Amino acid sequence: MNLLTYIVVQTINWLFRKRSPALLIFRTGAYFFPITLMGGVAFNVQYVTASQLISLDVAGSDVPALLVSIGFYFSILLMAIGLAWEIVRSVIEHRQLAKQIVFAIEQRGLVNTSDSPLSEHVQKKYKGRNISNTVIDIRDSLANGKVSQPKLALKKFLNLEHSIEERRNSVAAEDFHIVYGGLVPVPFAFLSGYLLDDESHIEVLDWDRQLSSWKELDPISDDNEKFEKTIKHADSKESIVLAVSFSYPVDEKAIDLCFPKMPQIHLKLREKRFDNHWSSKKQSRLAYDLIEEVKNLMEEGYNDIHLVLASQNSVAFKFGQAYDRRNLPHITIYQYEKDNKTPYPWGVSITNLPHAEPSIRLTEFNDNLEQAV
Repeated sequence: MNLLTYIVVQTINWLFRKRSPALLIFRTGAYFFPITLMGGVAFNVQYVTASQLISLDVAGSDVPALLVSIGFYFSILLMAIGLAWEIVRSVIEHRQLAKQIVFAIEQRGLVNTSDSPLSEHVQKKYKGRNISNTVIDIRDSLANGKVSQPKLALKKFLNLEHSIEERRNSVAAEDFHIVYGGLVPVPFAFLSGYLLDDESHIEVLDWDRQLSSWKELDPISDDNEKFEKTIKHADSKESIVLAVSFSYPVDEKAIDLCFPKMPQIHLKLREKRFDNHWSSKKQSRLAYDLIEEVKNLMEEGYNDIHLVLASQNSVAFKFGQAYDRRNLPHITIYQYEKDNKTPYPWGVSITNLPHAEPSIRLTEFNDNLEQAV
């Protein structure tokens, strides 16, 4: 397709496929225009052979020439008004979109998504807007698929609030929109949601492993599935394990090994699948249920919660968003390493103390947990 053909095709698509009140007026005039041209047309056609004569007469319209002229000029006026209005509207819309900033936050750590970066998905969806993006890549902290340097990885996530602040200060609040997508260990996904809990206009995406692409959550559908709760009592009255089985069952033997003599609360979905998380409404509802359980534990006197979460990235992020940094107790979200001597070797520790940053908490293989700051 040469340049001229491309321009003609795009112009026709813009005039006759795009929807707007201005273009509706233009199209009304465009449809009416050929009718006025045909108003005074008359013609005669004859076909003669040696044996027969076939003729076709089409008489001109009985519509007075004055009305035909009025209709002709009126259709031109409609097209001119519609086209001028659409041009002005498009210019204003373009200027408004150009003021808006869409900040794409992509986190890489478990699966390589560099062939389909989140920024490309955002650019296709938010055409005309000012796209800014940041990539938090912790794969240099991995060894044999495990996070070998969690403290180093944590520093990259703690810079997230500063990156957002820099971009948000340059525009009005209603012109700033965040798109989040990641594939990182559960503790860091939870932490990211926790750090962004006060931000508005956050759109959460997740990685579709079957399609190898980013996918948006469904804001409407909800299967109404609820957590089933079980309780394991033990000696401790200050610390408790809160285990959530969302995408697959948590390792209960590993929990007993790493957190001996500690009471446990288990929240489980009956249908634990890798694709049971695409409902944003479901995630928000279950995040609320989780927080209500934490509030109940706080009322019972527990001030140190050890969260073991088996879920997809967007679920961990949503749960982190729901966690109130001011009013809820100290919580540590643990990483699961199946083949380790200590299956839950470390976690991201979040405290409600003022000005205290999240830290890495190491699990010592004995009856006590020691915190590494």
